[in-house]
Amino acid sequence: MLSILIPNYNFNVSTFVSDLHQQASQTNVDFEIIIIDDASKILFKENENLNNLSNVKYILNAQNIGRSQNRNKLAELARFDYLLFIDCDAAIKDPNFINNYIVHCKEDIVICGGTAYYNDPPKNKSQYLRWWYGKNREEKPANERNKNPNSAFSTFNFLIAKLTFELIGFRILEKSYGHEDTLFGYELKKQGIAINHIDNQLIHLGLDDTDTFLKKTEQGIFNLKYIYKEFKNDSDFIQDITLLRFYNVFKKARLTFLIKLPFYLLKNKIRKSILLGNKNLILFDFYKLGYFLFVK
Repeated sequence: MLSILIPNYNFNVSTFVSDLHQQASQTNVDFEIIIIDDASKILFKENENLNNLSNVKYILNAQNIGRSQNRNKLAELARFDYLLFIDCDAAIKDPNFINNYIVHCKEDIVICGGTAYYNDPPKNKSQYLRWWYGKNREEKPANERNKNPNSAFSTFNFLIAKLTFELIGFRILEKSYGHEDTLFGYELKKQGIAINHIDNQLIHLGLDDTDTFLKKTEQGIFNLKYIYKEFKNDSDFIQDITLLRFYNVFKKARLTFLIKLPFYLLKNKIRKSILLGNKNLILFDFYKLGYFLFVK
């Protein structure tokens, strides 16, 4: 019936998996939980002990193969018809989390549960921007996400029929990583497979410090540059990505210099301001658009 698949890297998932196992065990369906650790630099003994739970398998990769390939490997190992992909840095919010998905296990389904954040800001001030960004940009109710379901697709917490997944799979990107979920959601759109969003959020625990978050953002934008080369004439794809949509507006109006010049002059100051804790997301958006033009 249900294969719960968790790609892991540098995270102690023992409590999370135990909670999932308890919920799944209380249902009347067959299930398995597979965790593949992608050659973490930090290993937790508690993770290895998860093999002692019934229907749970913890696997450690000998070498790092990347997020997309790791998810594809999880799907290959899955025995059941429905795959529930969950990121490792999560915690359960709803005691009926598993049951909320089981009722949607129907042919050709893709269901996104969503992402939530704690209401209180993190005690570690260096994680504040990542929390603030998630709270304001990623934590959205299902009715809002369903207005543009493919654009709102996220790999953090989603259910998919195995046969549907096998039609697409996660694309292995040559340049770094980032936007794998963007490509996956778009492939679903091209195949005519609808994405349905429900309110079945998990809490995102893995808050990067601002320096790491900014570097990951830049890395994702760098990767988007290569993706854009392939899809630059595909208006549907561009409309699904806010940054590319804004870029195209400035490009068509021949006004990219309005971003390029101030970004070139102020790049270091803006970056420093963000690193010092500036939570202005409009400034953050300007930095992302400027960075895309800069690396492009």
